[in-house]
Amino acid sequence: MKTFWGWKDRQLPDGSVIWTLPDGQTYITTPGSAVLFPALMAPTGNLPPPSHRDSTPESLRTARMPLRASTRARNRADRIATERAHNRRIRHRRHADITAIMGSPLDPDPDDDPPF
Repeated sequence: MKTFWGWKDRQLPDGSVIWTLPDGQTYITTPGSAVLFPALMAPTGNLPPPSHRDSTPESLRTARMPLRASTRARNRADRIATERAHNRRIRHRRHADITAIMGSPLDPDPDDDPPF
């Protein structure tokens, strides 16, 4: 939630998490594992103090989803063109091999491209 919607979190040494919403409202969650695994609740060390962020409107913008470099239709068309070029090279190589073996060229195929 903090990645895309601007929520902020602060974890306390006991495992509790304080969630702060973009409008300033806070929620506190307590870990349920403290009852089942008390040995795991020991603090691991002191954390450095949080860095204070600028509260200007630009700094409060949340992350956005990345944009595509090209459309799905363009990607599909490129894949099809690449595969057709590959197949055309194979056909021409086979034609050259047969011509070298037989000694005379074959009649060229008037319809070299495959149908749509």
